[in-house]
Amino acid sequence: MATILLIGEDSVLLRTRAAVLRKTGAQIETSDPRSALVTQSEKQCDLVLLCHSLSEARAASLAMSIRKQWPRTKILQVSSDRVLSESVATTMADAICSWEPERLIGRTVEMLNAATSR
Repeated sequence: MATILLIGEDSVLLRTRAAVLRKTGAQIETSDPRSALVTQSEKQCDLVLLCHSLSEARAASLAMSIRKQWPRTKILQVSSDRVLSESVATTMADAICSWEPERLIGRTVEMLNAATSR
């Protein structure tokens, strides 16, 4: 079974997003940024979603650590209405997706398929 790690600052938002993403059939883990690397180390998730509740600096730092330690893990940045600079987005994540449930589910399924088909 594919696994997804949701990382963010807002626990209510993470629970809501986890409920939405359960429709993908994946096992969902949630974490605040302080515990995220420990959670990833224990679970070896296929896909990490960086919530828009993270600052760009925090998201970039987490993405860099995840890429270094788990290079096969895909990273998806969930965006709000704010726009990330393209250079930050491409260095930080494999893809960026809107928070809207239908789009988020679709993009997550695409990335899980890519992550688990290796």
